[in-house]
Amino acid sequence: MRDPSSRLPRSLSVDLHVRQPGLEVQAQLRASPGRVSALVGRLENGQRALLEAVAGLRPVLSGRVALGADALFDSRSGLNLAPDRRRLGWLDSDAHLFPHLTIKQNLTYGARAQGARMSISPGMDVASLVKWLDLGAMLEHRPHEISAAQRVRAALGRALAADPQGLLMSDPLGRVPEPDRPALLERLAQVAHRFNLPVLMTTPRMDEVICMADDVVILHDGRMAGAGPVSQILSDVSLSTFLEGFHAGSILEGTVTRHDIEWLLSEVDVCGQCVVVPAALHPVGTRVRLKVRARDMSLHREVPTDSSSTNVLRGRISQVMLAGQSGTYGAVSVELARELDERLDFKTGAQIWGLVTRQAIQQMNWQPGEPCVVGFNAMAAQVTPLPWTSSKRG
Repeated sequence: MRDPSSRLPRSLSVDLHVRQPGLEVQAQLRASPGRVSALVGRLENGQRALLEAVAGLRPVLSGRVALGADALFDSRSGLNLAPDRRRLGWLDSDAHLFPHLTIKQNLTYGARAQGARMSISPGMDVASLVKWLDLGAMLEHRPHEISAAQRVRAALGRALAADPQGLLMSDPLGRVPEPDRPALLERLAQVAHRFNLPVLMTTPRMDEVICMADDVVILHDGRMAGAGPVSQILSDVSLSTFLEGFHAGSILEGTVTRHDIEWLLSEVDVCGQCVVVPAALHPVGTRVRLKVRARDMSLHREVPTDSSSTNVLRGRISQVMLAGQSGTYGAVSVELARELDERLDFKTGAQIWGLVTRQAIQQMNWQPGEPCVVGFNAMAAQVTPLPWTSSKRG
């Protein structure tokens, strides 16, 4: 495996029209080196079909796939490189390791797939890959002799040993038991940045998207409903119906600033405002994402003086959405203040939204442009470190 810093990084561009039973899928997206783009949807809306088409594993009606300026598939010119010539690694929940080979032989196979460009011997880069993925103790085992999480790690090692120029991940944790997921998820989250690769991924679990992805593409009925940075798209109230339903909410990005050992709490700076969360194991200075459900929000005109809400963030209402005149709930979107002064003038920071009863919206007469205070309890925030904060290039 070559030093990732010596590889010329290239973006993975996708513009495809794919058919699967009962659904036609169309999408345009671009995955940049060092970033993860997640294809998401509340239901299966062609995410896997699109990923398979990029890999060359599924027929395509029309479109183009390219690494930088080099096309891998182009329906107009008739170009259609075989999967093994596309230089795209593939990882899914089945791992697809050769059952008759040891883990060491599987890794060596991945490296030798690049022929003369690769040199495999003890102490070379593959050894450091084995160390990073903690595969040393299982090198002489065969796939059926190790756990599901270990098989995924080994399959990831084989894919990386082949020196890919992009990586496709289709629900890689799907068969991994829940207790084994966090440690593996942390490693997967580091791959794009550590190896400077464009990564496309799919998963039905939004906590994995929050942990791993930099950008998201929402698919609904086979079409793109939204695309952009994670914190922006997953905090957009207008897109929530395409995603998590009851668990929909906002993603806030910030930096750990303090740990309160006595009360087992941590503080995170979000847009210059302090958010208190359950004690985080991440060092001060770590960049994190906070997931806060819309159903856990409360809105006030002034800072409440008698409330269990540990967090009170100042902002301004940007949007009020009601589901007609008969629904129970409405959605209120708030732009958090980045800089506050005595006149409540501020620069727009992050966006957060809450579900509020239609009665409360009308009684409080909430209107766009009004200053407000958003409240929520510390226990309502789920903390995830940003993928690259704990990784080092190598």
